[in-house]
Amino acid sequence: MKNSFFILFASAALLVSPLSAESWQILGPQALGMGGAFTAVAKGNLAQHWNPGGLGQEKNVSGFQMPIGGRFEFTGGLLGDARNLSNIDSRYEALQSAQKSGGGMDTDKMAAFFQGVAALDSLNRPGKGALIDMNAGVNIKINKFVLSVNNYISIGATPFVDTSNIGLGGVSGVPGSGVVISSANVLAPVGSAAQQNAATAIASAIGAGGYSTISQVICGSPTCLSANGIGDAAQLGNALVNVAVTAGASDSQITDAATAISLNAPVALPVLAIVASTSSYANNASNLTLRGASFTELALGFSKSLFLPGLAVGVNLKVIQGNVGYAKFQVLQKEAGASNFYKDFTGGSKTSLQPGLDLGVYFDMNKTWDFLPMRPRVGAVGRNINRPKFDQPSTAIAAGESSKYALDPQVRMGLALSPFNFWTLAADVDLTNNATAVPGFKSRMFNAGTEINVFNRSWLNIPLRAGLMKNIAASNSRVAYTAGAGFNFLHVIVDLGGSLSAETESFKDDKGATQKIPANASLAAQLAFLF
Repeated sequence: MKNSFFILFASAALLVSPLSAESWQILGPQALGMGGAFTAVAKGNLAQHWNPGGLGQEKNVSGFQMPIGGRFEFTGGLLGDARNLSNIDSRYEALQSAQKSGGGMDTDKMAAFFQGVAALDSLNRPGKGALIDMNAGVNIKINKFVLSVNNYISIGATPFVDTSNIGLGGVSGVPGSGVVISSANVLAPVGSAAQQNAATAIASAIGAGGYSTISQVICGSPTCLSANGIGDAAQLGNALVNVAVTAGASDSQITDAATAISLNAPVALPVLAIVASTSSYANNASNLTLRGASFTELALGFSKSLFLPGLAVGVNLKVIQGNVGYAKFQVLQKEAGASNFYKDFTGGSKTSLQPGLDLGVYFDMNKTWDFLPMRPRVGAVGRNINRPKFDQPSTAIAAGESSKYALDPQVRMGLALSPFNFWTLAADVDLTNNATAVPGFKSRMFNAGTEINVFNRSWLNIPLRAGLMKNIAASNSRVAYTAGAGFNFLHVIVDLGGSLSAETESFKDDKGATQKIPANASLAAQLAFLF
C-alpha cells in the first residue's frame, strides 16, 4: 500500500504535465543562489512557497523572513533582433531622409532596407517579447505553520510590426518625397571586378519577381522604374552599384552591401510583395502590447506527517487578490499620451479576489531507510491546483483577450542530497509546460545547485551557493548561471543571490563603447530573524 501511494502520486504528476500556467517564480535568494532548486530542500519560512510539505521536517527553523527579488528576460531571440536593428539604425536614418527628400537609392540603403525588413518580420514570430517578474513578501513561521503575504508580479511586452506599411514611395503631404533611382550614370557599365560581381549578386538575389516588387515599393508600379531606363533585375543591380560608386563607396563597402542583400532577400522579398503602392511607413501601425498581472497572496500553510517516518504532506490555503493590466501603444504613430504607456497599463487594470490552494509532499527517505547514503529527500508541489480565474480589464477584452486571466496549476518535483551535514546538492524540474505573459513563449525549467556552509557554527554561518537553470521548453534557450551567499550571525540572516544568462548580445552605447546585454538576469535579497 505504501508503494501504491508513490506510484499514484507519480502517475498524477505525469498526467498534469501538458497543463499551462504562469512561469514558476523563484522566491528568495537562497533558492536563487542554488539555481532555483529548492522543492526537496524546503527549509524555513519560504518552504510554504516551494513545498508546504517541507514545513513538517525536523529541525526546521521558525521566525520572520522578508524576501524580495526581480528578473528580466528577452524571449524568443528578441535580443538578437534588437541587435540587428541597432546595427543598421544610422543607415535607416539615411534611408528615411532620402525618402522624405526624394534622395537616391544605392547598395547600402537597399541592404539596410532588406536587413531591416527581415529583422522586423522576425519580431512577429510567436514567443518574441520581454518578461519582467518581481516578488516580495513577509513570512512568519511558528513550528509547522506559516502565515504569509507575498506579492508576485509578471508583465510581458510583445511587439507587433506592421510589415504592410513599409513602402518607400512618397510621403503624404510632402511634395517631391520618395526614394528614387535617377542618377544620370545609373546604366553606365560598372568599373572594377568587385563592382561587377556585386551587381551580379544583387541581380541574382532580386530576380524577376523581386524587381517588380521593389519597383512597386519605390514608386508605386511594377514597371515604374523602367521610366528611368531600369527594366529588369540586372539593370537594377547595375544602377545600385553605380549610385554607390558616385556617392564615394569603396569596393569592399559595395561587396558587403551586396552580400547583405543576398542574405536577406529570401525573407524580405515575400514581405515586400504584400506592400501596396500607398503603404508608406508614415502609415505604419506597429505596436507594443503590455499584458500581465500582480497577485497578492494571503496564505496559511501547514504540514502533517503521513504513513511513513519522514513523509509529510503540506497545504497552503490562500486568498489571492489579482490585479490584471493591459495596454497597447502605437509605436510609430507617436500617439498622444505615449509617455503614459505604463499609466495606461495600471490605470485600466481590473482587480478581483479568488481562493487558492497549494499541495506539497516531502519525504526524508533516511527516516524510513537509514542505510541510504547522503540523506536523500524528494519533494513535489502543485501550486494553484484549483485554477483561480481573475477578471480581465475591458481594454484586454476589446482587443480579443479572454474575459478571465487564469492561474493554471504548476507542478514541479525535486531531489536533494547531503553528502555531509554542511553540504547540500539539489535539482528541480517543472512537470508543467508553463505559459507566460508573452504569448507563444513557454517556460519549463530544469534547476540544479549546491550550498556549502562555511564556518558552520550555531552562532555563525556563511553559506555559499552556486547553480544553473535552463528552460527546457525553449529549444534555443541557453543555461543561466546562479550564485549567492549569506551571513548568519546568531539569529539574524542576510542573503543575496543572482543569476546571469550565458546568452548575450553586444550593442554600442551613445559613446561608441560596446556593451554586452544578457538574455536574462535576476537578483534577490532577504532579511530574516530565525530561531
